[in-house]
Amino acid sequence: MTLEELAASLGFSSFPPLFAVALAVALVVGLIILVPILLRVIEIANYAYSNSRIQVMSSRIIPEEKLKEMIEASSLAEVVAALETTEYSAYLREMMEERSEAIERALNRHTADSYREVVMMVPLNLKKILTVLLRKWDVYNIKLILRGVYAGRSPDDVRADLVPVGELNPSKIGELAEARSLEEVISNLDGTPYSRLAESLQLFDQTRNLTVFEARLDKILYEDAWKDATSQPLDENLLSLKNYLATNIDVVNLKFVFRAKKDGLAAGSIESYLVSGGGLAESLIKGILEVDSVDNVVAALEGTKYYQPVLGAVPEYESTGSILPIELALDGHLVRVGKNISITQPFGIGPAIGYLSMKEMEIRNVRTLARGIESGLSPDEIRSLIMKVGS
Repeated sequence: MTLEELAASLGFSSFPPLFAVALAVALVVGLIILVPILLRVIEIANYAYSNSRIQVMSSRIIPEEKLKEMIEASSLAEVVAALETTEYSAYLREMMEERSEAIERALNRHTADSYREVVMMVPLNLKKILTVLLRKWDVYNIKLILRGVYAGRSPDDVRADLVPVGELNPSKIGELAEARSLEEVISNLDGTPYSRLAESLQLFDQTRNLTVFEARLDKILYEDAWKDATSQPLDENLLSLKNYLATNIDVVNLKFVFRAKKDGLAAGSIESYLVSGGGLAESLIKGILEVDSVDNVVAALEGTKYYQPVLGAVPEYESTGSILPIELALDGHLVRVGKNISITQPFGIGPAIGYLSMKEMEIRNVRTLARGIESGLSPDEIRSLIMKVGS
């Protein structure tokens, strides 16, 4: 049968109409195939500009070699001189004196500007995801205010140490900083997600330990973030955020459990502080709660991604009796996870997560070495306090 005969059998008077139909079908099929590809190309193009800028920011993270030189500094003046060649230079010029507190305030101002810059440059659909990470600074600021009020610091001193980023309105943070009692701070949290801190007031009255509030704040922060990340359809960006949050939750829980076991606390007094969610199985967590020592907690982690980092810190824990080496190993593993996400998810939220996690490590390390040098610690003592990226 010729094409003309086929056209006639289908009701077409000639071949051209059949050709037109075939062409139309081919166009429709082509569009069905190409549109998703084009949309993906456009999406990648939207990320390309912001992520290239974030990569430039990441390249300015203080390298390990320079950090080693700073640890060997004999005075804060040498630390400041070393930082003058970094992106902290402009912030250090505002310092009135060379004290670790002044350096920390310069670091905090830079951190706030870095977060704002990242949030402003990412595509609109990623801004909401990044707000989850910004909440960490709300909790940081509330903890700092609680400690300041408890220690009797003046509102001006407290305000100077705050990091002005996060979801809470700046006026609310200012109101909290003006409080003169812990009860007033918590009362001023009404209308925010952190009003639930009031549930810990009675226990604080019994223990007079700020850990009661700080653990509750971590629980509020991460359980709300976990709910947000898991209550909507997961695309690649949300999946990356969920993986990062899961590691955050696991690290917070494990650090709390290690401290509790070091202090000999019973399982019943620990469980209510643990954050729900995360990557570790609930059965594993319950099993860990029942063990009676730090060594047994380490053994219970065998087969998980936390075992090797923690195991590497055990010798230092055994020689010092301090849980800090294990906490540093867990924090370093968290930074490694963020860095890996930036590599495996280069188009989307990955570079932002990687950069912000590395930036937080950098800030923490510079703060630690400044305090150590000011306190007269030896380079070896300071090195033992520095967080390293976990393997």
